[in-house]
Amino acid sequence: MKANKFFAVALAALTLVSFNACNKNNGGDDPKPEEETTLTLNPTALTLNVGEEATIAATVEATWTITDETVATVTPANDGGKSANVKALKAGNAIITATTKGGQTKTCVVSVNAGGGGGGDKTIDAKRIWPVVLDAVTAEKNASIIAGDFRVNDVDNFLYIWPAGESYIAGEGTGKNYFGNTEGYVALTVAQWNQAWSGLGFCINNADAITAMQGLKEAIVANPDKFYLHLGMKATNAGNHQFYTFGNAATSFNIGQAAIEAGPVIGDFERDGEWHGFDIPLAQFASAIANANVEAGINILCALSGAQIGAQLNMDAVYFYEKE
Repeated sequence: MKANKFFAVALAALTLVSFNACNKNNGGDDPKPEEETTLTLNPTALTLNVGEEATIAATVEATWTITDETVATVTPANDGGKSANVKALKAGNAIITATTKGGQTKTCVVSVNAGGGGGGDKTIDAKRIWPVVLDAVTAEKNASIIAGDFRVNDVDNFLYIWPAGESYIAGEGTGKNYFGNTEGYVALTVAQWNQAWSGLGFCINNADAITAMQGLKEAIVANPDKFYLHLGMKATNAGNHQFYTFGNAATSFNIGQAAIEAGPVIGDFERDGEWHGFDIPLAQFASAIANANVEAGINILCALSGAQIGAQLNMDAVYFYEKE
């Protein structure tokens, strides 16, 4: 297997919805309520700067709650609860839950930046972080909270392109990185070749990193609601990307309009060439992470982009983190 190394990631948000209806018979029988429409939300993820506001739409009337009212507020709109207004208060993350009368629930992850993705405050709001892609300036700024380092070092931690380095080629990687620094980021483009998929993995062989990976695994399993994976992404063209962690495809999730192979679609981002950030709750993958084998050669993060020739995979600010 040929190792290919590139340095350079983005932010986004997306969709969920909900609806409800009840009719009566005109005959003499008892009225029978129609089955409740499936609840979905739009979006299913939000990234806001402090002070910004947004609206979440639902397909069904719902009640709205949020896990941390100091990060953002959620207020039902004047439409019977079929949408809610969100206002960002301080940097951090929170989960908004919509619940219907029939007991359906859906969530929207809210990420609030102090100054906005792609620049501003370089201090990461977390108790501990485990970086996969993070520039040296930001790493130094946040050195006190780095609990383990999975970054590429070209010695015993590598970025591998499968197979034989043919499925991605180096991208342009123009502009500043996610935190507004001039250091690079992972910039790749899906190449034209004779297979129907493209993939990569951040392979860990460093002894200290393997120990840190085991510690991270145990911490996630012990307290999954505290842990997230942050991904920064940007692009100027369409493309779907699947990710999974700890070498375990059962943790798969997708960013884009559709899934590549497996796992839920977390959301998409505007293809405007600007950085967009995702915070993926790891609680949904806790059981799969618990079953992952931690050993030399494990890919702490994998990405697949399918046969989408020319699709850009630009990543930065990729790190696992524990909330305060």
